[in-house]
Amino acid sequence: MRFEARACCASTAAVLATLLTPWAAAQTAPPAATAPTTTADLPGDSIEPPAGNGFTYALGLAVIDGPTYAGAAGREVKLRPLWAVRYGRFRISGSRASGLLSAPGERGSGIIADLVDKGPWRVSAGLRYDSGRSSGDDPALAGLPDIKRTLRGRVAARLDMGGGWSSSLSWSSDLLGNAGGVRVGLGIDHAWQPWPGAKATVGAGGNWANALNMRTNFGIAPDVALLTGRTAFVPGSGMVDLGVGAGLTVPLAGRWTVISSVGVGQLQGSAADSPLTRKRTSATASIALAWRSR
Repeated sequence: MRFEARACCASTAAVLATLLTPWAAAQTAPPAATAPTTTADLPGDSIEPPAGNGFTYALGLAVIDGPTYAGAAGREVKLRPLWAVRYGRFRISGSRASGLLSAPGERGSGIIADLVDKGPWRVSAGLRYDSGRSSGDDPALAGLPDIKRTLRGRVAARLDMGGGWSSSLSWSSDLLGNAGGVRVGLGIDHAWQPWPGAKATVGAGGNWANALNMRTNFGIAPDVALLTGRTAFVPGSGMVDLGVGAGLTVPLAGRWTVISSVGVGQLQGSAADSPLTRKRTSATASIALAWRSR
């Protein structure tokens, strides 16, 4: 199942080039200090990023329980290593490890540069590797073409609304033309300290996708339907899901921290009506132990 859309790749590259050009030209100057939603990277809370522009890194191990794919009836428990590196306004993190060295509520693994950090606004741009989906991930996907791996570009903005509240807007697109399409995410989070040293967050959000992304993830092309005996399903653009989540970060002795989270998401519109969707509502839970260099 493949639906080509090379045009979104070109427009995405142009947007990222426009945003990253002034940032790249400023690399010779000291970076500015950084201020200390649903399938998210390690949803919930995060370790507060260090003050200043020095180098820091974090390592951890997470146990994650969730559906095998969006809309699946089957579940799996994964043991996943976590890692993240940060220097000033630059950070790199592995899959589901974006919360290790980012501000509370921030999402997005891969290579990320903070472009704007002024007043209540934070704007970032980055690149993320998308591992796609295999027909062997779940029996419900048997006989369907794999979703190809690809590279996604992402631009995100956050607004600190005061009192622990913040809102976020993100846009990401497939840069390699591998039928990944475009997704837009919107969320709101509230963070507070339930007791000294600990940090809690609650949040809600949703994701919208264009027709290409919806067809790749939830569609069944007519030719594939004929070969597999399934019903053809060609969705258009629309809301993918809505979800709520909560997280808690608790410091331990030394530089160790426990990060736990839980989230519940519900597929919407065409994503919920897809023949591939066996459960519209699903929950994901994770717990991680992490160590930070400083």
